[in-house]
Amino acid sequence: MCRAASSPDHCVSAPCRFAELGVEHLGAVAAVERESFANPWSAEELGWVVQEESGVCVGLWVAEELIGYGLGRTAGVRFHLASLAIAPAWRRQGWGGRLLLEMLRRARRRGCQGCRLEVRTGNRAAISLYLRWGFRQEGRLARFYTRPVEDGLVMYREL
Repeated sequence: MCRAASSPDHCVSAPCRFAELGVEHLGAVAAVERESFANPWSAEELGWVVQEESGVCVGLWVAEELIGYGLGRTAGVRFHLASLAIAPAWRRQGWGGRLLLEMLRRARRRGCQGCRLEVRTGNRAAISLYLRWGFRQEGRLARFYTRPVEDGLVMYREL
């Protein structure tokens, strides 16, 4: 069950659980990925991250439904958050912040001292989430994303 986080998001009352993702979850992860991104990763690409030893791959379930996931990798004292998504029906309810905090907590437990990520400049909801949780913009990557072509923002936060 999820613990209440001291969060700017309103309290989410549904019981939920966080669990490490495995290859058996790739179908559900790929479904949320397709609903969430214009240029989704394939199940094969998702599988590479899930199977990496340096991977921090967490699913968020309500009852038996995977409603979100986070994928990242550790490299020394740095954590790279590669993807974080909440299924559309579950958005704007505080789940993204809870999942983000869980990812950061797990990275910190592995000895990471900072988190880096890239986000589309047009993804205002994600940028707002990251700013709310202490990330700051450190750079801009011209034409970083494809389909559609868009700049990326580099964001960072100490853990």
